[in-house]
This record gives sequence, C-alpha cells and structure tokens, in this order.
Amino acid sequence: MNADFEKRLQDQPMREPPREWRAEILRAAARDERPPFVSLLASWLWPHPRAWAGLAAVWAVILLLDCTAPRGPRVARGSAAMPYPSLAIMRQQNLLMAQLLGPADAEAPAALPAPPKPRSDRLRPRGIG
Repeated sequence: MNADFEKRLQDQPMREPPREWRAEILRAAARDERPPFVSLLASWLWPHPRAWAGLAAVWAVILLLDCTAPRGPRVARGSAAMPYPSLAIMRQQNLLMAQLLGPADAEAPAALPAPPKPRSDRLRPRGIG
C-alpha cells in the first residue's frame, strides 16, 4: 500500500511554494529560540568543540583524583626529628656499650644537650617591652 502511495507522489509534478512564504520561513529558521547566555556560550565554544571536550575531561579527572585522595596531615617520611624516647634509648645503649667494653683511654661520651625549649620572647612583636 505504501508503494502505491509513493508511486503516485513521484508521478505528481513539484510545485513552488508561494513567494511570500519564503521570507517568513527564512525569518523563522534564523530566529534563535535559545536564551542569550546559551547562544553566547554555543558561539564561543563552537569553533573547537573537541578541544573543549578534552579540557573538560582533563578537569573531570583532576576533580576525581582530588576527591579520592586521602585527607589528613601529610608528613614526609624520614624527615621528622627523632622523638625524645628514642634519644633516651640510644643514650642507655651507649652507656651499656661503654660498660660492656670496659674502661677506655678516653672518658665516656658526655650526655647530649637537651633540645632547646621554646622562647617566649619570640612570640612578642618587636618593639614591645
């Protein structure tokens, strides 16, 4: 049945639309129905859509990596000062070693000086008191 209808359409001559319709059709086709912001954005992004899509993908990956990264303090390993209990244990080991080895020509090594304590005058602004 569709074949018969299509055959009859092919046999009919093509008619020209009225000339006054042409201007109205072209005006309607040129009219932009989008909001101004969307129209501006589309005209700005249109010259290189693949480049903008690639940039958006890179930012998505960066955002994903940032969201999945562990939170909390980040401390470099091995760069922190030795804690005080470890220093005390090292001193005890040195004294024990000195006792096991017996008296030596030189005296036992002197105890290490205590770490400096915080100074309160660093906290005051200069020029006061």
